[in-house]
Amino acid sequence: MQRRCLDKMTRYLILDSGTIINIVQNCLVSFFRELSRIFQGEFIITDAVKYETIEHPSKIKKFSWGAIRIQSLLDEEIIKLVEDENLITKKELARKTDEVLDFANSAFIADGKPIHLIDKGEAECLALSLILSKKGIENAVVIDERTARMLCENAENLKSLMESKLETRIKMKKENLKVFEKIKVLRSTELVYMAFKKGLVDSDRKKLEAMLYALKFGGCSISEKEVEIMKKM
Repeated sequence: MQRRCLDKMTRYLILDSGTIINIVQNCLVSFFRELSRIFQGEFIITDAVKYETIEHPSKIKKFSWGAIRIQSLLDEEIIKLVEDENLITKKELARKTDEVLDFANSAFIADGKPIHLIDKGEAECLALSLILSKKGIENAVVIDERTARMLCENAENLKSLMESKLETRIKMKKENLKVFEKIKVLRSTELVYMAFKKGLVDSDRKKLEAMLYALKFGGCSISEKEVEIMKKM
């Protein structure tokens, strides 16, 4: 398992929609509050993530309660909108997001056609990370979805995975992928594990295992082997 950690110099954790929804659906809202007490940086989200986690689901009865709980985190300023932090302009983020979408969604070619890998919410998170890093601001993207994470961590493995799934040869534009290598990524499971090590959640390892598996089955890309390793670390 690749070891990931939250660097003490990390000023911003950029949260993707899937991560927030997964944590909230597993009744771990208080986890954000506890972690924010010791994290010296900020949890931030983009407009696209706000739309995907609050504005759109608030109109659907099945998901409205989750949207309300996520809104409460914004109201309490546990999570903040990037625009409220005055880090970048909307125009700057939109331009970089378009660039990220273009690079990612044309990086792999199957049967002469580009493979669509990521959508706007994920692209905004990655774009924001690149902009902050260029400005010398330490950050990490918290993203549970496997494709976007592998795009940053191991594009070669992503290629092999897609070839197996699609049962066809895939061409990879390596020049498109270099930009993503600079992005530091974490998953919701890493955040929960860090909270566990800091004593912010119950110290019972059986409960840690239950939380990790809940996040796994909620959509976090983590293997059973990785869960077992985390339990013993």
